[in-house]
Amino acid sequence: MKRFYETKFFRQFIPFMILVIGGSFFVEQFTKIRYKYRTTEQFDFRKETAAHGIVMNKPATLEEEYEKIKTLDLDNWENVRISRPWEEPNSTSN
Repeated sequence: MKRFYETKFFRQFIPFMILVIGGSFFVEQFTKIRYKYRTTEQFDFRKETAAHGIVMNKPATLEEEYEKIKTLDLDNWENVRISRPWEEPNSTSN
């Protein structure tokens, strides 16, 4: 029996076959999940918001945003320091 355990068949072929055959059963579990959840319906955000009566604004285009920024005066601005969380709200620093 000891001689049988030392053969190339027992040391290489049997573990390889266990890996191949056992691997196919292991992979089968993952493929079942694919077909199990295939019939589920995906969530549609647009349908959900319409069902609740929420109206979404049209997304702004780059040109529309550029027109808004063109009207701003970017040359005259003032840097205003806000208070830090650890400072008192109305304190001024030097």
